[in-house]
Amino acid sequence: MEEEQSEFRHWDELLPDVLGLIFCYLSLKELLKVIPCVCKSWSKAVMGPLCWQYIDLFQWSIRWQPHQLDRMLRMLVTRSCGSLRSLHVAGLQNDSNFSFITENAGSLRVLRLPRSEISGSIVEETAQRLSTITFLDLSHCPKIGAKAIEAIGKHCKFLVTLCRNIHFLDSAGKVELEDEANAIAATMPRLKHLELRCHFISTECVLKILYGCPHLEHLDIKGCLEVELDHQFLKDKFPKLKNLLELRLRNVGGPYIGYHEFIDWIYGFSYLRMWVECWLNGEIKLPLSVIECAIPCPSYVLQFLLSL
Repeated sequence: MEEEQSEFRHWDELLPDVLGLIFCYLSLKELLKVIPCVCKSWSKAVMGPLCWQYIDLFQWSIRWQPHQLDRMLRMLVTRSCGSLRSLHVAGLQNDSNFSFITENAGSLRVLRLPRSEISGSIVEETAQRLSTITFLDLSHCPKIGAKAIEAIGKHCKFLVTLCRNIHFLDSAGKVELEDEANAIAATMPRLKHLELRCHFISTECVLKILYGCPHLEHLDIKGCLEVELDHQFLKDKFPKLKNLLELRLRNVGGPYIGYHEFIDWIYGFSYLRMWVECWLNGEIKLPLSVIECAIPCPSYVLQFLLSL
């Protein structure tokens, strides 16, 4: 009986690295508030880098104040000790946090920073530290421009997924968005998945991307109202393109609505911006009939917005 028992080891006697690998499957709340209170060995293990190779602070980003998020981000990234492989956090408020992330990005593969206020200049300065990433999400980051995208393309040679979605209202009148598209076409030949929702770009820009990114399999250009593509041409010229998400605004029985005409509708009602952003963020779910009563906008425009 004693020999049989000796074949097993108590939880508190497991090696810290083994515990670390097990703890990776727990939630962030459990790792921070439960595991450290169990015993000394578990508390020690959860402080090690194996528990913090994959950090997801997205839900916490929504609930916390910026200074709280900053402290948590720095604490957890520091715990990773350079072994960080995936980071998802939204709403970064300053460049110093982005710089801190890149300083600890030696093993980073996935970086998701939607709705952040980081500047294009800090991205340009630190892009060389992100040379290992394969997945990058910079959606709804209004201060990032074409030069930053170009720097990423030049230094991140293994990048296969780029998410750069924006809101309609943030793209209004920004010619630089075409420069971003051209930078992608010129510097990111390994891309397989690209998201450019609601960009004010032309059909020519999209074709440049398709020619410049020959491995592209998924292209999301929903809301790019100036783009008109011949699907048979795409099928013949770009056989690797498996998923093309294209959605344009059209009045039933009438012509397609152009980008500028659509933006005029949006800006015609000052309070509509809040509604649009809530729809796009998934924060409001209402029947179309209710929304039509609340907002004096053509029904086909509302249907288009709700379909994004």
